[in-house]
Amino acid sequence: MSGSRWVAGLRFGPEFDPEQYELLEFHHRGGEAEVWRAVRTGHSGLKELVAAKIMLERDPSEVRRWLGRWDDVSHNAHRLGITDLVVPSFLLGPAPHRPGAAPTGGLLGYQISPWVEGVPLHTWARTQRGGPTAAAEVLARLCRIVDELHRKRWVHRDISPANVLVDGQGQVKLIDLTFLAPLDHALTVAVFTPGHVPPEAEQVGGFPTTAKDLFAVGTLARTLLLPDHGRLDHRLAVEQARAELLAAGYAEDLARWACEPLAREPQRRPAPLGPWAARGRELLRAHRPVARTAGLAVLPDRSGRPLVVTGGAQGTGTALAGPGRTGLRAPAGQGPGSVRELVAGLAGRPGELVVCAEDPAGTLWVGTAAGWWEAARGVAGLAGAVDSAGELTAWTAAGGALRSYRWAPGLTLTGQEHPGCPADRVLAAAEERPGAWLVLVEHRERVYGWRPGEGGPPTPLGPPGTLRAGALARTSAGPQAATLRTDGSVQLHRVGTPGTPGADGDLRGVEIGDGEPALDLAMEGHRGGPTVALAGEGGVRLRLPAGGASRRARWWRPTLRPATRVALAMGDDWRLCLAAVVEGELQVWQEDAAYRWQAVGLE
Repeated sequence: MSGSRWVAGLRFGPEFDPEQYELLEFHHRGGEAEVWRAVRTGHSGLKELVAAKIMLERDPSEVRRWLGRWDDVSHNAHRLGITDLVVPSFLLGPAPHRPGAAPTGGLLGYQISPWVEGVPLHTWARTQRGGPTAAAEVLARLCRIVDELHRKRWVHRDISPANVLVDGQGQVKLIDLTFLAPLDHALTVAVFTPGHVPPEAEQVGGFPTTAKDLFAVGTLARTLLLPDHGRLDHRLAVEQARAELLAAGYAEDLARWACEPLAREPQRRPAPLGPWAARGRELLRAHRPVARTAGLAVLPDRSGRPLVVTGGAQGTGTALAGPGRTGLRAPAGQGPGSVRELVAGLAGRPGELVVCAEDPAGTLWVGTAAGWWEAARGVAGLAGAVDSAGELTAWTAAGGALRSYRWAPGLTLTGQEHPGCPADRVLAAAEERPGAWLVLVEHRERVYGWRPGEGGPPTPLGPPGTLRAGALARTSAGPQAATLRTDGSVQLHRVGTPGTPGADGDLRGVEIGDGEPALDLAMEGHRGGPTVALAGEGGVRLRLPAGGASRRARWWRPTLRPATRVALAMGDDWRLCLAAVVEGELQVWQEDAAYRWQAVGLE
């Protein structure tokens, strides 16, 4: 009963019948009220379940003003006659009290609604198993209710996940009509629900608009597609949601569709919502489900055996696989429920496993055999490795700046902010020489390579445009970067060194991949040049350096089955390890002593 001032079994009701209702179960407390499941006993003895929203105690005159407002809401909502709009009734009565006891204290306002066997939309989104298709149906049903409300020239003004209930069959109810208002009446109260209101704020004395409801439906579309993500920043709603959707594996056209109601300009939001929802239904039906494995890292152990660390996209945490896991334990305790990106390494002389993981809410976690802990919040992107000193260095972006975190056995995690390089997201990082790193970052849809501590400006790479992923590798000809754009194209870039010819970097890049779209990439500097691994609908492709008499790079396909993630690493013996998520299953390959690729069993 935590969070409530009352307990089950207490009674309440109007002043003339103060025991008409009985509290059964506390649900939640938010803002100015508590919500309970209760039972009403009618004068005929008939019992019915209701949802009781109890306004917390306030000045009696203010309670009566609220009651007058609620009476108007109930009358108007009944008159509108909109299916699946849950219409409440209201009463003024004493505080909940024990049966037979004289009520004490002042009067409270109660909002009583029919009990709906459903859960808030965000809870449904986290637990549903129907995938994007089921989410599309729920969204379409919500849009029908909102469109009908707007057609009759009324607005809800407080659409949020808590005010949309979804039952086991995906049916939708829109509840809590406290701020229901007609379009042609000036506002007497402004409403602000963090994460679900548009940039333009309501003003007392101004007139309501449908644009506020349209924006809120857009935030709920994001909730349905990204149920584990944190609050949306209404000032940068499109930019934030688009980046999150692309990072989660949604296609560019789907991300663009989902962001339409979040447009900063109210007139650009789709109205009515029905046609927009129908387009989304088709896009989501064609969308392949997001892979269960979102984070993937491979590293050879001290004996050269592959160790694979995976992070789940759907509440499955982290796990170890491969022959290199012998004698190692995954980080213990309660860590991130879902993982968006991860970095792993064997740190220190003992080779202790350390895992850094970014969850969908933008929290950076660090895990060892001793447990998990939160290192930072509000991060975007993650890259790094065990450096030449035996410490795991992880790079990320937070608050528009580049940050690094270092961990070594027996030492406290240390963080550092690196001025001079604005960063919205970290894509890749590589240690060029002991203590000197090259980091690939994304800032305002441009990609830059930067060497922290050297004082030079960031090096731009490639034309503007949002990226899906990036990679870095050291080669005999200098560092190179690979970038994967949202259309699936892959470019290979030379990264210049400040003060040398070509310091501006390779602004165009060389396209690789023969035009076949990719979903993920990895790269490793290796012998004659960089080796690039690509994952996509056509399987896993490995671009190997030119060998023998040929000057052209060679391609090898270990599998033609669709793949979503890929990771690449090199052992101390120069042998490469390749891991991939193929149709939801983990597969691993490794070079043998003659540098021929062999499949590796994971048992």
